[in-house]
Amino acid sequence: MMHWSTPYVGLPWAETGDTPDGVSCWGLCVLVYREVLGITLPSYAGLCACPAERQQIAATISGEAAGALWRPVPVTAAREFDVAVFRVGELDSHVGLVCTPTQALHITQGHDSAVLDLRARRWASRFSGLYRHAEMMDRSCAA
Repeated sequence: MMHWSTPYVGLPWAETGDTPDGVSCWGLCVLVYREVLGITLPSYAGLCACPAERQQIAATISGEAAGALWRPVPVTAAREFDVAVFRVGELDSHVGLVCTPTQALHITQGHDSAVLDLRARRWASRFSGLYRHAEMMDRSCAA
């Protein structure tokens, strides 16, 4: 059986994108949640004019993390579809989706989507937190 993340590896980058034709990091989460889990996430597509506006992105992530839609979970409890948040500079402004306890699906500007090793120094040093969607709290991990 193919892992749920396989069709999402290799998608092209598109600023504020959330379709297979192109995705941003958050757009990739929106796409997977919609297609695999049947959960509609807010798109935030009109929030930022460009990825350089990191403070607005960080404020949105922080506000959502503190809201009712997302619950913080300890990294030791990581499971599929949890959202991993990473710092870019001093701000929490990048996200990826947990595939396994040590891997996450993500995309960065100018690159295709890929699976990253959460233990790799580049990502481990930037890891900020792990969040689970409220609708996933009582669901089993497998899609």
